[in-house]
Amino acid sequence: MNKSKKVSRSPDNSVLKIRTEKNAFFGTIKVAIVALLVIAQLAIQIFLYSVFAWASGIYSLIAFILSLISCIFLISSNRSTASKAVWTMIILLLFQVGFILYVMTNPKFFFRRPRKRFKQVFARSETQRKEYDAPEISDDRVREDCEYLNRVGGFTPFTATETQYFPSGGQLFDDVLEKVAKAEKFVFIEFFIISDGVLLERFISLLTEKVKAGVDVRIIYDDLGSRSFSRKARTRIKKSGIKLMTFNKLVPMVNVVLNIRDHRKIVVVDGKFAYTGGANLADEYTNESRLYGYWKDEGIRVEGEAVDGFTLMFLRQWDFLTRKFSDFEPFFKHADKKDNNFVTVPFSCGLDRDVFIGKELYLNVIAKAQKKLYLMTPYLVPDDAIFNMLCNKAQSGCDVRIVLPAIPDKPYVYVVSLDFAARLLDKGVKIYLMRDSFVHSKIVYTDYCAIVGSINIDLRSFYQQFESALYTNDEKVLKAVGQDFENTFAECEPLTKKKNNAKNRLLALLLKVVSPLM
Repeated sequence: MNKSKKVSRSPDNSVLKIRTEKNAFFGTIKVAIVALLVIAQLAIQIFLYSVFAWASGIYSLIAFILSLISCIFLISSNRSTASKAVWTMIILLLFQVGFILYVMTNPKFFFRRPRKRFKQVFARSETQRKEYDAPEISDDRVREDCEYLNRVGGFTPFTATETQYFPSGGQLFDDVLEKVAKAEKFVFIEFFIISDGVLLERFISLLTEKVKAGVDVRIIYDDLGSRSFSRKARTRIKKSGIKLMTFNKLVPMVNVVLNIRDHRKIVVVDGKFAYTGGANLADEYTNESRLYGYWKDEGIRVEGEAVDGFTLMFLRQWDFLTRKFSDFEPFFKHADKKDNNFVTVPFSCGLDRDVFIGKELYLNVIAKAQKKLYLMTPYLVPDDAIFNMLCNKAQSGCDVRIVLPAIPDKPYVYVVSLDFAARLLDKGVKIYLMRDSFVHSKIVYTDYCAIVGSINIDLRSFYQQFESALYTNDEKVLKAVGQDFENTFAECEPLTKKKNNAKNRLLALLLKVVSPLM
């Protein structure tokens, strides 16, 4: 039997060769594609990097040029020397974004339109401003101060006015409430801080009754300062018929406008009485509540022709906020003339004008003090001009004294204040700390005049806030303010070097870098 033979089928060599070549071809194509993709990816990355590097270089160059231009504008501006130094450092160190920060915090850019609106308000209300009539003043220093306030701010020196100084917030508000209770025509109120509490309840109850009697009641408050002014209280006030306006509402925008605040304190009753000073409408100012020990504050009342000066300040601010032009005529010339020949000048300062009036007037008065110069302030962060002038007066033999709080409300500012105080101490200035108290009074008192109001000796009051104050040479006020200082000195302890220890000096050194921005 024949066995069948197995036939082995081996692949044809030519077929294997074709398959191998085909696989190799596709493999090569695959590798080539991958290689091309890799090369393309690298090329794109290199291109993007080159574009970014080129763009970054161009941007850096442009940013550097713009930062230099910003520095030139900054140096030629009327900012304080310390502020110029800090901003120059910020702009150059962060040159890629420094010029943007400078522009975003420059009032020339972000406060231009509000300032234009202020000018319109001023122009419309110019007829209500009393023409400057140089009073007969024997002291050339007083006459020079009056001429300065009139030239730079249009503020009128009044005579025929009586004044009453109050050495505490409690005495001030007792008198305010007494006069408001007798109001028949209008009550104007403007405060940096309005806060819920016993004092506000007294005002709301009284003002609500006044509105029912037909009295025109208007209130302006600062949105940042009045953080404790509840929505509930504001609703009650509006429902009662009281007109309420907010200055500079807090909104989520990064610009200098948020830092511009209405720090003024003004009350006008029937055009017959007006008040200003350091005290706000909150319980701590009357010591109804104790936040930082005893709260030392002050205020002043004017009765007579000078009331119109405060009325004009308030109505201008009201028209600015409402964006409407109200009839000013019914609110003026209600006060009786008083038998008083001393000068009284109500004045305000802020970004509504191109001149830093409060700071410059302080400088003028300090420079002309001869025998004594007493200051009371919660914060002591002067610019170079004020600091050097205080040193000069002390070294010239003038009795220069400054009263500061022993208990601070802002510890970081207090550290800087103590450091400035210690440096002034070396130059012969006497520094007093009021024991167990927070001193909130803002007073400049010399041998020839006094300034009582809301202006602190710090860069915020000088350059960033709206302030109100009263300048006078009235002997009655000078005597009362002088007595207040003597009483306060008795409650103080002198500042010594030990108070400003090495730790505080080091911290102050760091904080002073940003003190112009405080």
